[in-house]
Amino acid sequence: MNLSFHKLSKEVNERRYRGPEGTIEYKKLSLKMRNAIRDVYAMINKTPDPIVGKIDGIIKQVANKHNVSVNSIEDYFDNESIK
Repeated sequence: MNLSFHKLSKEVNERRYRGPEGTIEYKKLSLKMRNAIRDVYAMINKTPDPIVGKIDGIIKQVANKHNVSVNSIEDYFDNESIK
């Protein structure tokens, strides 16, 4: 993932309880990717602290479940963090 640890941690904490719905980048996604992103946030919410070290595993698990690439999910988070 190309995000710095601090930036990713901030992003995860900000979104921990509210999720991505309503953002411009989220609305650009296909239904398949939206479901995958929702699952990433759901798993983050269920995971006990500290979660930052578990993000890669969560993304890989969700990518396999939804048959999307890990890079696609990471690119989404990169784009969300930039905006």
